[in-house]
Amino acid sequence: MNIDEYERSYFGRYQSFAETVRHLLESAIAAAGDLPRPQSIQARAKMPASLRKRLEETGDIGAPDVASIRRDLAGVRLIFYTNNDVNRFTNSSVVFDNFDVDRKATKVHHPVQENGDVRYQAIHYTVSLNAARAELPEYRMFAGMRCEIQIQTILIHAWAETSHDIVYKADNREGFGNEALQQIKRRFNRIMDKYLVPAGYEFQRVQQDYERLVAGKQLFDQDVLESLTAAEDNNRRYELVQSLAEDLLPLYDDIPSIFPETLDVLVRATEQARTTPTMPLGTPFASFEGYDSQQIIDKVIDVIDQYKYAAVENSFLALKQIFPHETDERRRARIVEIVGRLAGYHLGAWEQVGPGVQYRLADVVGDPNAVATDVRPLVTEVWKSLLDAEATSTTWSADSVSINSGEVPVAQVRELRQRALSALFALFASAENDRDRREVFHALQNATRSGRNGPSGEFVRESLTDNLRIVEFFAERADHLSYELRETIEHAALYDYYRASEWLAAEADPFECRTQAAALKNAILLLRDRFNADRTYERYKVLVGFEGVMPWQWDDREYDHDRVETYRDEQLELMLAEAVPETQTDWLAFLERCAATRSNDVATFPRLVTFLGCLSQRKPNIANFMLDNCNGDLLRFLAPFLNGLFKAEDQTVYRRILERFLSERGHLWSIAAHWTSSKPEDVDTLTRLLHRAIEDDDRAAVAECLLFAMRNFPDGTPSHDDFFRPAIRHLIAASDPRWVRISFMPHRTRFFEELERGDAGLILDSLLEFPEVTSDVDRVLSYVGETHLDCVWDYLGRRLDHPKEGIEGTRYKAAPHRFHRLVVTLSSDAALAVAKVRAWFDKTSTLFSYYGGRVLTAAFPKMTEAFAATLLSEVAKGRPEDAKFVVAVMQNYHGEAETHGILKELLRTFPDDEDVKDGVARSIRNTGVVHGEFGFVENIRSKKTLLEPWLGEDETVARFARQQLAEMDHEILSEKRRADATRALREIEYDDDKD
Repeated sequence: MNIDEYERSYFGRYQSFAETVRHLLESAIAAAGDLPRPQSIQARAKMPASLRKRLEETGDIGAPDVASIRRDLAGVRLIFYTNNDVNRFTNSSVVFDNFDVDRKATKVHHPVQENGDVRYQAIHYTVSLNAARAELPEYRMFAGMRCEIQIQTILIHAWAETSHDIVYKADNREGFGNEALQQIKRRFNRIMDKYLVPAGYEFQRVQQDYERLVAGKQLFDQDVLESLTAAEDNNRRYELVQSLAEDLLPLYDDIPSIFPETLDVLVRATEQARTTPTMPLGTPFASFEGYDSQQIIDKVIDVIDQYKYAAVENSFLALKQIFPHETDERRRARIVEIVGRLAGYHLGAWEQVGPGVQYRLADVVGDPNAVATDVRPLVTEVWKSLLDAEATSTTWSADSVSINSGEVPVAQVRELRQRALSALFALFASAENDRDRREVFHALQNATRSGRNGPSGEFVRESLTDNLRIVEFFAERADHLSYELRETIEHAALYDYYRASEWLAAEADPFECRTQAAALKNAILLLRDRFNADRTYERYKVLVGFEGVMPWQWDDREYDHDRVETYRDEQLELMLAEAVPETQTDWLAFLERCAATRSNDVATFPRLVTFLGCLSQRKPNIANFMLDNCNGDLLRFLAPFLNGLFKAEDQTVYRRILERFLSERGHLWSIAAHWTSSKPEDVDTLTRLLHRAIEDDDRAAVAECLLFAMRNFPDGTPSHDDFFRPAIRHLIAASDPRWVRISFMPHRTRFFEELERGDAGLILDSLLEFPEVTSDVDRVLSYVGETHLDCVWDYLGRRLDHPKEGIEGTRYKAAPHRFHRLVVTLSSDAALAVAKVRAWFDKTSTLFSYYGGRVLTAAFPKMTEAFAATLLSEVAKGRPEDAKFVVAVMQNYHGEAETHGILKELLRTFPDDEDVKDGVARSIRNTGVVHGEFGFVENIRSKKTLLEPWLGEDETVARFARQQLAEMDHEILSEKRRADATRALREIEYDDDKD
């Protein structure tokens, strides 16, 4: 059908076809029931004159078949009121259910740099009647005909029609009016950018807000609180709490009037959720894991946090009810944080009620002498926050966040501060352990701080006065404070002392605070003297901890680490000299006190360990007395005792002590730790140690023995049959691979250099139970792989078959996302790597790209020449299963240029395999991490740049590239349209907040 035939014979048929498509769409939309009604649906056939003009412009006027060139000979335009209506219609299946859609011809019109920022915005589908409909007599005449369905808003339609009539239909001008016409085009663009597009987004946001209002009203009418109380399963509870948070409360006109009742219902929901088992979520396709109590509690906490100021006292009491039942430390910390924000000074709240929120909370917290143990952290946090020096707030805009702060007027909070100090003093006095006392101390420290941004003189004086009160409080109780607390308090007091000294030394006194500073300085010195009058405390802070204040630090503010360590060394020598048989009982009591310190910080005990080692080496009889008479706390330090005794000239005591504790339960790990440090040349005793550890199932000691062999072989180690193999077999039998957590070996040892294949298998058998390939596991595997690389690959394959639960109930992560040191080892033999992984694939190809393929990609994070050559050899085999394997591997790359050789060869070798084409496309399209609102757009553009050279390849590759580039253009338009809408709606949201 050429242009003349179209004009004479086919124009009327295309007009009828367009009307038919319009009728089908109208009927389908009406039948759907839940789709928006268009403002209008227009149908037309391309006017012959217009078609002739376009064909002349493109040089196709003589084309024998204009229908193959033009998709829009028949056209139907659906004009909707808003962007939301367009999105709902395009997200439905109406077009696809009623027509055959040429997906390659589907176009998104949106301004992007690729199309010269043409302002027209719409979505165009090219459709034809599906086979079933085309066979009906009334539609048979339209078989094979195509129609373009255009979908747009009424605003875009008005712009398109007006600009089309003025700009598109303008006659060619030679020397007249061209500049004026360009000016008109620019004005059309400005109308679109400045008025129509923003108006469209405004309509979209208004419609969304209204629909949200309708949904909230439905919940209001249904009494969601009653429904939540009656809910019988956690899935329903979660749904109702979420609806309450998202649809009801944001639209309620008087939240303070209902929020106390809401809080009661929410707290009750958390209690019910804890005792309700998790039920699966059923869908028509499958069942999914349902919501559990933890997710409901998190959602309830979110609601309380968002609306906490609507009912200040009730919000605190609700959190106070939830907190004691929580065992998850992350959630407990979050509740404490929310309470802190509620009690803290917020600029917005301050502008409305001043310190009213804080006074109300101070009243509801109650008597500090009657605080239940399980809510002490919350009460402490309230009083701490009342001592804040600044009021803060956060201001958000569409693309930034501002953190605002200002000093709290001290005159308005002075009474609150004094109440807070008194309450915290009472909490400290009633605390049952040092953990709670330390928490209160840190809360009190908040009173010593003034504002960060130019504090006022009044607040500086107030903070110094409060600091004085705190120092005097602790000075009165100095004799009753633990040494651990004394160290912390003295360390903080030192820096308060520096600050007070600075105020006194300054030439000017802008804050008029010298009187307060002098009083504080003197009080701190009295506190220092009270603490250090205890000679035992002076010794303690030399041997234990890292916060201890040394004498000269009060006069010299410059911290000198070397000087501190030298001083400690000197004091250690003096203490060693004082430890004599006549004082050994006193020294035993002191060392037991030091050993009673509980800390997970490795910086706490190095000096104590050194002292015990030196004491044992120089005075073994005193060490012997202590070990015969000490308590369990000091016995935790058996290893440094043994290390020192081992170095003594006379090892009689060492032998006796070693034999004694080797025969007792509970000390084998300490002996093994001693062996690690001192490395005695006594293989018989070491063998006995291992066998005792195995007999007692002391896995920590067994692990130390195992690692001793790995680190020291062959020096001082029994034979593998007597030592290494029994140790690791015991841990394998116990399914306990935790030895690898303490296996740090920065360099490959001789043990691994001479590792036999069977022993490599034992190590790998043990590591199989470890839930993931951590850096520690990675390091050991790299050492094994140096001599037994194939075994390591087999181990990685076995991980993929492992049950998905690891030790201690942890989730088993079979395939690592990346390797560390192991990369070098695994990638050293590409042929072996591919052969091993191919065997996994041949065993099971289900989800292979997510497991086996990911392991191979982790071993070759970059496509090396050797790896690429090996994969190409797989492709060259030419079988479908070979293609499937390589395609699965390539899914884990992101279309990097180094992978293109393999991808192109796949296309050439399997030109008709659609699965191969899809796999190559996925590999190219993989994005990884993108950044920014238009990150996906930029990523697709970079993919296009990499793919464009393919157009110069052979026809198979070039044809594929053309198709992909066209699809990428479509994706750019779609993604840019989505990103523009997201950004515009966000800007409207924040503009509304300003209004």
